[in-house]
Amino acid sequence: MRTRLVVSAVLVFAATLMVVGATVATGAIHLQLNKSTPAADAVLTESPEKIVLEFSESFEMAVSKVTIKGAGGDVTLGKLGRHEEDETIMWAPIETPLADGVYSVNWVTSSGDGHPVRGDFDFTVEAAR
Repeated sequence: MRTRLVVSAVLVFAATLMVVGATVATGAIHLQLNKSTPAADAVLTESPEKIVLEFSESFEMAVSKVTIKGAGGDVTLGKLGRHEEDETIMWAPIETPLADGVYSVNWVTSSGDGHPVRGDFDFTVEAAR
């Protein structure tokens, strides 16, 4: 009887470790933002022509969205695009030059597994005088 209890306890412990390990491994492979241009907290001396986001893996274009807000409100962006040769890179053209100020970039997309991923960062434009 005691052997049966020990075996049951070991099996429960092993199953728990497998679930925890699978959860950690799955969380580690979700899409994430690797790099942006402009970079988070960058201070630019001129307005960028586009926002570029580089992810850790391919993303679902159909659900992707990028917005930029400044002191004057929403910034008009052109059509969101994906790099033809590297499906981890998306960009959004900025339609008109940005005035001096702080801008917030908000983005949302999804990886192939359907999990939505979102993020935001700021950058500043300070034209050279």
